[in-house]
Amino acid sequence: NDGTDTQKFLELCPQPQLYCFEPDPRAIARFKKKLGPSLNRVKLFEIAISDRNGTIDFHPSNADGDAKDWDLSGSIRRPKNHLTEYDWVRFEHPVSVETRRLDDWC
Repeated sequence: NDGTDTQKFLELCPQPQLYCFEPDPRAIARFKKKLGPSLNRVKLFEIAISDRNGTIDFHPSNADGDAKDWDLSGSIRRPKNHLTEYDWVRFEHPVSVETRRLDDWC
């Protein structure tokens, strides 16, 4: 979500072809900040992969207390069982995001 794994791939592979997908605007900002000058070595697509092209409600996650900016549980699917396991996570304000079918993206 924040580019940590992407940085590791860039360290391990001198000439990678990395295609990154992220629909959450908060995670996108952290990703760009973390990668900094290395951002030009990856292709970031600010979309969600889905079964259809268009737009959909993305349910960004948030939380209370120390996890206030928790953005690791967002989904284009409405949360259900997640709240049973992690009742401190909140899904309060869906945002509209672009979606693309992987077959059409390729």
